[in-house]
Amino acid sequence: MKILLLDTNVLVSAAELGDAIGAEPETVNNWIRHDIISRAPIGGRQVARHRLFTMEEVYKAALTNELVKLRVPPSPASRAVNEVWKELDKIELLDGKTIYAMVLPNGDGWTASLCWQSRSGGPLHGTGKREIELPKRAFAMIPMTDVLGDVTNKLQKFLSDTKRHKAKDART
Repeated sequence: MKILLLDTNVLVSAAELGDAIGAEPETVNNWIRHDIISRAPIGGRQVARHRLFTMEEVYKAALTNELVKLRVPPSPASRAVNEVWKELDKIELLDGKTIYAMVLPNGDGWTASLCWQSRSGGPLHGTGKREIELPKRAFAMIPMTDVLGDVTNKLQKFLSDTKRHKAKDART
């Protein structure tokens, strides 16, 4: 099951993406220029001029931004998030659980694994119900449930504000 909390057909602008993930416009522009984030394909193809993004890309950008805040450079952070994203189908999302992404450097790339913990605390569990041990070397842990939930809340506010504004304009 994917953690896509908003309609996957929704497209957002670069400005909305930046606001949702807490990144400056220049950061978003740099990430677009360096293919760290990808524009949504329009009509099945990449159109260079448009600056619209799918919800999946917004969520991935949010996770990338979390790693950048930990001083991981953007390109490696993006590759790590892509590895995390591949793991999403392997974990069952349950209410009352917090999902984490554990990201470890492994020479030329990244190893990503997802784990969960009860909201009330306790041990970390892997993709099954087995408890996991923390690595014995440096790693990053991203609280995916919280990060993606925050992004979803911000985007829902943007979208509802836009709908209200359009409805108000239609009445006048």
